[in-house]
Amino acid sequence: MKRKRPAIRRRKSGGKSLIVGVRTDREEGHTRVSRGEDFVALGGDREAHEHLRETVAEISDEVKRRGRDLAELPREEFREIVQRALEKTGPAPGGGKGG
Repeated sequence: MKRKRPAIRRRKSGGKSLIVGVRTDREEGHTRVSRGEDFVALGGDREAHEHLRETVAEISDEVKRRGRDLAELPREEFREIVQRALEKTGPAPGGGKGG
């Protein structure tokens, strides 16, 4: 199974950047959506969605701890933050490797 990685979306209009996490496996017929100040988590069964939400929230929190703006993060620094968040939240339910 491919690793699910949160993606960074940069809006060209000068609007706010968002971290978007998506789980497409193990759907139960429910549409799960969690929103934070600068993230959205979509899909997955209850357990997988909660893990995804925790992972994207951890990414958001780390960006804030660093005093950085999501839209201005270099890709390498964003990748490092994602990797640290995945290490903190552990393996995804259902055998996945990421949130």
